[in-house]
Amino acid sequence: MSDHRVHVWPWLRVVGSLLVKDWLAITIGRRIYAWRPLSDGELAHELAHVEQWKRHGIAFPFVYLADSLRARRAGKRWYHDNRFEHEAREFAARGSRRV
Repeated sequence: MSDHRVHVWPWLRVVGSLLVKDWLAITIGRRIYAWRPLSDGELAHELAHVEQWKRHGIAFPFVYLADSLRARRAGKRWYHDNRFEHEAREFAARGSRRV
């Protein structure tokens, strides 16, 4: 599916939790940073984000943020109702290898 790398750094748990409660991983480009090893489903979710980065390039953080703002303005949850998160959850649920 993708050329990616997973970095597991336990100290990220504290740093990331300052920004997002109950977070596990963040994907930047084709690199996935997590504070613990990922399950197959969690990895599939992050691989969907790798594909989203490929699709949108350097603009991805901006379109992601814009969609989070759209969700908030609509009275929804900025993370859970973000379309990129929804797509990643659907991808992981399917267990597919294509986004």
